[in-house]
Amino acid sequence: MTASSQQYPELTVESVIDQLVGTVHGQARILVRPAELEAGMTLRLRRFLPRVSLLRYRDLAQDGSELGPERDAVTLPNDDPRHVECVVDLLPGAATRVYRLEWELNPDDHPAIGVRGQEALLFRAHLVDRGEDGVEEIREQGLIRIHWEDHSSAFDRWCRSTSTPEPLREALQELLLAEIQTPRTCELCHARDDLDLLLAQDRVWECSAEPELEEIRRLFVFRELAGLAETSFAGTIRTRHNHEDLSAQLAAARERQKARLIAYAPSGTDQLPAD
Repeated sequence: MTASSQQYPELTVESVIDQLVGTVHGQARILVRPAELEAGMTLRLRRFLPRVSLLRYRDLAQDGSELGPERDAVTLPNDDPRHVECVVDLLPGAATRVYRLEWELNPDDHPAIGVRGQEALLFRAHLVDRGEDGVEEIREQGLIRIHWEDHSSAFDRWCRSTSTPEPLREALQELLLAEIQTPRTCELCHARDDLDLLLAQDRVWECSAEPELEEIRRLFVFRELAGLAETSFAGTIRTRHNHEDLSAQLAAARERQKARLIAYAPSGTDQLPAD
């Protein structure tokens, strides 16, 4: 293996292992960076339970710029329907081929699919080379796996993970702080706590607009519908002092909250907050 291939793995598999309970579809990226492009080099995918719903590729230059549009992967015919083989024939000037794989599971295929605490091997990826004598060599390999976790564990993972975008991680931390509030001495002061909590929720929503952050939005709405994010106040006494009128801001924030829940909640849910 050359120095180039030692610096950068020839085969890299990128996927999110931890997924929410019940998840039956997902995607992965497979990067092929051949140290030396040789005729007959192929990417072989050995699939287990999942069905391949999409497999496309795009070539990248050394600086990461895209070379042409994304294309459907060309697969080689073989006798095993659980093997998918793709020719790795990079375009001139290309250094990396990126495959985008989308997969789907059928819960009827195995009782462990989608169950909390269960784990499954989805795909085994091999970068295969064949010499002039026809002898096959597996240059590198990688795995695509899934582990199902509950909503609470998944939410905690987003809060702690260094892979969570920094603005979103900060917004999640602010939300958790807003949910643990010191009791106010005046009942009317609770409006400030309510508004702070709703604004913290707005911030999480704003920071999770990218398609790859869709999971955190689903978790976020589930916590509200399941009552996991409710905050209670105790020790209230009535006192006389001036209060800022927050009624308009609260009404607007609650409308934004209701719109989120309506958009993501199951149809016909009776768990939406009252006006």
